[in-house]
Amino acid sequence: MAGRFEGKVVLITGTAGGQGREAALLFAAEGAKVVGCDLKVDMQAETLEMVKAAGGEMVAMAPLDLADDGQVKAWIDFAVESYGDFDILYNNASGVRGGSIEQLTVEDWDFNMANELTNVFLACKHALPVFKRKGGGNIVITASIAGIVGAGMPGNVQGNLVHNVAKAAVIRLSENLAVELSPYNIRVNAVSPGMIDTPAIKSLLDAGGEDLFFESILIKRRGQPADIAKAAMFLASDDASYITGANLVVDGGWTASGGLGQPNPAVGARLANVMADLTTIPTDV
Repeated sequence: MAGRFEGKVVLITGTAGGQGREAALLFAAEGAKVVGCDLKVDMQAETLEMVKAAGGEMVAMAPLDLADDGQVKAWIDFAVESYGDFDILYNNASGVRGGSIEQLTVEDWDFNMANELTNVFLACKHALPVFKRKGGGNIVITASIAGIVGAGMPGNVQGNLVHNVAKAAVIRLSENLAVELSPYNIRVNAVSPGMIDTPAIKSLLDAGGEDLFFESILIKRRGQPADIAKAAMFLASDDASYITGANLVVDGGWTASGGLGQPNPAVGARLANVMADLTTIPTDV
């Protein structure tokens, strides 16, 4: 539906690359005026040029630290000054430091919480007065399958502890906000990506990790930034006007398969042999 965001203003965090850049391009292509932000100045400037070259409208602030209360408020004020009261807030940005519980420092823990959870809280908090003044709004938050199942990595390998905890909290935050903000006509939903071919994970995939990921999913391809951006656009659109408090999983079937991927014929054959040897199949278990 070309132009389905015509006349809308959308705020997107983390628009210097990856999923945020793709979202900026796609929202602008469908008529939205986009307000972006990022820490990466040069890459953010590239996104602005790309959007404008495609005929879209966008402004942005960079560098911007979304874990800083004052800077987030300044970004919200900048958005209103640029385009007036906005309609959509897409909390896309996050920053991650990995490690198991033995490896993580308190500084690592605090960094992740600040850049995966506090940043979302601050953006929602400062956007709320605008939504209330406008009479409604729409919030989309990027979560992750890391906040849903196991360690969020092939084979449940260690190293994602604080990331998993933070993203689980993001999902609960979105659910709670859906309830709390409903009297103000504000919908709140989350998107949980799986393996997405972004700069943050590309080196791992290219180094041979792709095969390990493919063993865990049902759709045998790399997820693309556009897969997530389009899911967020759906939740932000009128097509999803009866959806709030949802967590839309976009992971190629990772979660549905329990991280075990497509059926394994060898395992199935072994199980069939075991079942054939049973004289009585227990029913009372």
